[in-house]
Amino acid sequence: MTIDDRDKEPGRVARRLIRTGRLATLATLDVETGGGPYASLTLSACGHDAAPLVLLSDLARHSRNIAADNRVSLLYAKSTRDAITQGRTSVVGRAVPSDDPLLRQRFLARHAAAQIFSRFTDFRLYRIEVDSAHFVGGFGNIHTLDGDAVMFDTRAAASLAAAETEIIEHMNADHTESINLYAHNLASRPGMDWRLVGIDPEGIDLCRNDADARIDFGEPVHTPDEAQAALVKLAHRARGEA
Repeated sequence: MTIDDRDKEPGRVARRLIRTGRLATLATLDVETGGGPYASLTLSACGHDAAPLVLLSDLARHSRNIAADNRVSLLYAKSTRDAITQGRTSVVGRAVPSDDPLLRQRFLARHAAAQIFSRFTDFRLYRIEVDSAHFVGGFGNIHTLDGDAVMFDTRAAASLAAAETEIIEHMNADHTESINLYAHNLASRPGMDWRLVGIDPEGIDLCRNDADARIDFGEPVHTPDEAQAALVKLAHRARGEA
C-alpha cells in the first residue's frame, strides 16, 4: 500500500496499515533461546484507537514468551510480490491481556473463524500498548514515530464504541444494498454479500467471505449521530449523488 496522495501524514498512514491489516508478524523475546528474537504469524484486529489486538493460545510459544516479558513488535505489510517497495510499519509496545467485551467483539467480527477458538479457556485476547512505530513509506520516506503520533485519540468517541454493535447489526439487516455499493464503488471490490464488520472514528471495515475492504470517512466521527451522517454521505457517494 503506497501513501494516499490525499494525506501524507506518516502517523495517519501508519495507522491505516494497522487498521487494514488482518495478519501481522509478531516478534517476541524467546524464553527457549535466552531472550533471542522469535517471530510468528498472527491474526490481527484493532481497537477504535488502532491499538493492535491479537488472540493467542496460552500454549503457544509466543504466549509463553509474553508471559515472561511482554515487550513485542508487530510488523504490518502488504502481502504482494513487491511488498518491499510498499508502505509498512513496525509497532513496538507491550502486550497486555484484555477482557474488554467490545475489543473482543471487534476482533471476532474481523475474524469470524476465530470464534471457535475464542471459546477455549486457554485463548487470551491481548491489546498492544503502543510505545512507538517505525514507518517506511518508500525509498527515503522513513519515520520513527511516538505511539501518540500513530494512535487515534478516542476520548471523545466513547459513545460510538458503545453503539458499534448496534450500528453494525442495523446496517447489515436494513442496508445491505448500501453496503454492497460501498464495496463496489468506493473500494473497487465487486461482488455481493458484503457485510459491515466494524466502524470506528475514521471509517468502516467490510468483509465478504475471505475478502475485506476499508473505507475512510471524510472527517473523523465521534458519536452515533455523526456516524449515521457519515454513512449516509458514503451512500450518496457510492450512488454517484455527491
